[in-house]
Amino acid sequence: MLYRDVVNELREEYLALLKKSGFPIFGLTHDQIEMADFGLARGEKQGFYETGLGLIVLVNKAECGKVLLFLPGQLLPEHRHQAVVALPASSPIPKGWADLSARISGFEGLDELPAGTQFIVPSDPNERHLVSPVREGTLIPGKQEYFHILYGAGSLYLPGEPTSHPAYAPPTSRAGYITARREVRLVPGVGCHLDANTAHSVVAGPDGLVLLEFSLTSRDPLDMYTDPAVRRITEICDR
Repeated sequence: MLYRDVVNELREEYLALLKKSGFPIFGLTHDQIEMADFGLARGEKQGFYETGLGLIVLVNKAECGKVLLFLPGQLLPEHRHQAVVALPASSPIPKGWADLSARISGFEGLDELPAGTQFIVPSDPNERHLVSPVREGTLIPGKQEYFHILYGAGSLYLPGEPTSHPAYAPPTSRAGYITARREVRLVPGVGCHLDANTAHSVVAGPDGLVLLEFSLTSRDPLDMYTDPAVRRITEICDR
């Protein structure tokens, strides 16, 4: 949750960061910068500066393009873009599957499917790479994505041999929710491809970080976070 006045101030900070990057977006307005606090900010800037993200969606149709904006030191929490199954409204949930309805409540980015569509994944996190078609369901493949760094520096964490001395470590308070610890150093001009269902997180360096993300259709609320307390949809409230 973020207070409305805090959101306005943060958007100014992100606009300043975007200007530093030199990446032009003509006609950009404040309200086109989405705030993602992942349900951890508790209203104020302090929590958001630790774990948070600014997003500008350039297009989200069959293809998706975004600008991701990180203030200095910000963490994008570890998550995966896994395959899910879409079921018609009011369908019974098959045994061994979990309903994601609460996770996507209030999100307006799934309108290519009928109202009331249910989204399910295997209940056991260790089996979520085995998503297969369910009778009367529609399989939505996991999202592959490509990052291209425009400005600043940071660390992308992926599965593999842990890096012993990374350039930018995750905040201590979030370390328990980072399972993939192989660092890929992010600097301008670097590009990184991520396969679907790959656990990943990002930490920005002291000057912040601006990157482009390219993928097929983005359905952010269906992302699976290592920390079960994370919520992708940010609640914005008055004080």
